[in-house]
Amino acid sequence: MDIDFVGTFTMCYEALKYLRKGGPGRGSSSGGTILNISATLHYTASWYQIHVSAAKIAIDSVTRNLALEWGIDYDIRVNGIAPGPISGTPCMSKLAPDEIDNKAREYMPLYKLGDKWDIAMAALYLACDSGKYVNGTTLIVYGGLWLSRPHHLPKEAVKQLSRAVEKRSRAAPVGVPTSKL
Repeated sequence: MDIDFVGTFTMCYEALKYLRKGGPGRGSSSGGTILNISATLHYTASWYQIHVSAAKIAIDSVTRNLALEWGIDYDIRVNGIAPGPISGTPCMSKLAPDEIDNKAREYMPLYKLGDKWDIAMAALYLACDSGKYVNGTTLIVYGGLWLSRPHHLPKEAVKQLSRAVEKRSRAAPVGVPTSKL
């Protein structure tokens, strides 16, 4: 909650100070765009992800409420992006090791994970004039993952894989960064 929810709200509030002044080249007029990033875990349910789901739904709520308040008061649009499984990200390598990744692809309507490019293009749409009338929306970029009935992994399989991920994490040298973030 501190990192996801409080961190997102704090960054929005700090951006507001800048955006209210109009930003570079905008003179004294107001306006601007804020994009928040959440996830898709809270739209369904996932084993052992209560904490993440609560934090991500809080981000979506902040997005909607700030869109209302700041849209009226300052002409600032606030939107969000909720990425589904995106290949090559630290989250996928940590939370969905290859064992889960390979099985999950069988259940995806597009039979593939998303790319970072997909999220970048969603952000571009929401930030540029193409999305100028979009406000208070969280764009779900997930490849149609929920178009058919949910395919939950068995609880015991998730527990075993979680233990394997934790064991690998604990075996990693301390102080050596394992993420590019």
